[in-house]
Amino acid sequence: MSAPALKVALVGLNAVGYRSLALAYVRAYAQADQGLAGDVGFVTLDLDVSVDPWWVVYRLAGLEPDVVGFSVTCWNARAVYETCRLLRAVLPECRIVLGGPEVGPIAEEVVRANPAVDAVVRGEGEEIFAELLHAVRRGRTLWRIDGVTARKDGEPAGSPDRGLVADLDRLPSPYLTGVLEPFDGGAYIESYRGCPHRCGYCYEGKGSQRVRSFSRERVEAEIEAVATAPGVRSFSFIDPVFNLTADRLAWLSDTLAPHAARGARLHTIEVDIERIGPDEAVLLARAGVASVETGPQSVGVRALELCRRPLDRARFEAGVAVLKAENISVECDLIIGLPGDTPADVLDGMRFATGLDPGAIQMSTLHVLPGTDMWRNAREYGITHDPEPPHEVVATGEIGFTDLRRLEVLGNALMEHYRARTPRS
Repeated sequence: MSAPALKVALVGLNAVGYRSLALAYVRAYAQADQGLAGDVGFVTLDLDVSVDPWWVVYRLAGLEPDVVGFSVTCWNARAVYETCRLLRAVLPECRIVLGGPEVGPIAEEVVRANPAVDAVVRGEGEEIFAELLHAVRRGRTLWRIDGVTARKDGEPAGSPDRGLVADLDRLPSPYLTGVLEPFDGGAYIESYRGCPHRCGYCYEGKGSQRVRSFSRERVEAEIEAVATAPGVRSFSFIDPVFNLTADRLAWLSDTLAPHAARGARLHTIEVDIERIGPDEAVLLARAGVASVETGPQSVGVRALELCRRPLDRARFEAGVAVLKAENISVECDLIIGLPGDTPADVLDGMRFATGLDPGAIQMSTLHVLPGTDMWRNAREYGITHDPEPPHEVVATGEIGFTDLRRLEVLGNALMEHYRARTPRS
């Protein structure tokens, strides 16, 4: 068999122990495109974000790809940009394409600031990247593709956004096609896209409030493939809200229960804890859920209002209690630096979380993410933040730089102390 006319490398710089589900979707879709079949060859490099960019380029140089695609988030962006800069010097003819939540919403700025980057894919990337590969093969202009920002006469240019994929089952499954092999603790299933909430600091659901679901048959097949894969004892879902509806929760519990009975566990799913009562907790336990992640992010009235994130303390407390009764660990998340929060609000949030005696407490500093309300309205909200990724908040109208750093130190100490405490009987 002759070598493919176009060699494509997809690179994920991931958290330790994980692989890029996004790139697996992109590759599965492009490999299924009959117009590319036989002419395009793919390889995926799933690496840790800690890997030296020079080593990443060394690996890529040996592959001699014609196109390299990177999935970019706020926490790997600096490493990706440095890798692109070096890659351009080593493989000057290679097309370098970026996609992901860090670059899509600010595509023009990214192209302008990074001369090594040829194109940025905006939004859902499966269809767009496949069309981009068709354009590269035929020598067509990249910026004319809907959903792509590239260069025209040296300046960033792009066509309109592409609509969301209406029928998600059109996207081949990374697991069912063999593009992504499930492995213990690092396999994630996506059962829908979008998010019913509109939290001002968050870019979950690919920026859309419209919820589009994969078919139940598709999700059930993926669960079977992942849960029965050799060596897999735990996996999870990337859905923004696992208990999206009562009917969906009951169906997932029924589907997952046989695997849970054999010892398979779900780790760290995200839930709307204020909609979990005793019945829902039983369904989660039956599904094999070992741990959940939830808010409240803040207890400050003004911050919750600006973030469009309501909080019912009593229902939140009740949700934690019923999950603990089913031996499901709860991680309570708090964000330091939300606009509207005062130092007293942050401290009140710490007291609220510790008073619940959850399984874990996670304190994080606000990242002002591109595409979010916090990014668009930073000046209006009184937010000063680092324009470079990961875009950490520098100060807010209520908390200055020094006090933010003090609260971070206190938050880190709280997490360490909480993790080291003697387990309660």
